Amino acid sequence: MKRIYPYFRELLKLLGIRTFFPTLFFNFYYLPFHQAIRLPIWVHRLHLTDFRKGKIKIEVSSIKPGMIRLGFFGGHMYPNNGIHIWNKGTLIFKGSCRIGNNSFIVVGKQGYICFGDDFVASTSIKLISFVEMEFGNHTRLGWECIVMNTNFHPLYDMEKERFKKAYGPIYIGDNNWFGTQCLVMHSVQTPKRCIFGARSVVTRGKYESYCVYGGSPIHVLTRNVKRIIGQDLIDKYILDDSFKS
Repeated sequence: MKRIYPYFRELLKLLGIRTFFPTLFFNFYYLPFHQAIRLPIWVHRLHLTDFRKGKIKIEVSSIKPGMIRLGFFGGHMYPNNGIHIWNKGTLIFKGSCRIGNNSFIVVGKQGYICFGDDFVASTSIKLISFVEMEFGNHTRLGWECIVMNTNFHPLYDMEKERFKKAYGPIYIGDNNWFGTQCLVMHSVQTPKRCIFGARSVVTRGKYESYCVYGGSPIHVLTRNVKRIIGQDLIDKYILDDSFKS
């Protein structure tokens, strides 16, 4: 206990009262004790709906405090209203995860969302899953992205006298990057190293690695490119005159 008390005291200072107690509840309600005691999930301004029916799993061997952070203020142009979670299914984390403020996660009874290691979504995203939804490692989602594996309203085929399929699993490959306001619809599967430009509507089809996609209908804009996370040169473009045309 002598070791644990200073740890919680310092954590309370770091998170603040409004975040510390929801974080404490969230971890000990959902996780086994040996994981919960490390407080791997930190939540800010948590809004829960039907939380008693859902499950949360962390499937990594090394559990670290704050490795998963949900709802913290990062998108300064959007409301600082935290994270909204409606979970009747399962959320699975396979490593570090960051989901920013003003974001919503909805998981149906038969659905799940699996986050690969180093998942980052800046702010105002909506993840809606009623079947499978999986993100590979190092996924990036820009502002206001929506990923949904159902469109909720199937259309009736009058000739075949049956409803058309309105849902399907989503599998996103490693190192995929989705720009601002991308919409990812059901039954999408992507390989590694895909980039989708701002406001892309990503529907099922064949996608290639090391390509930038955009337009309507969506198509390849550029080939043989990739983003190297941690080596973005925005500061040089802004501050260094040698980069200016």
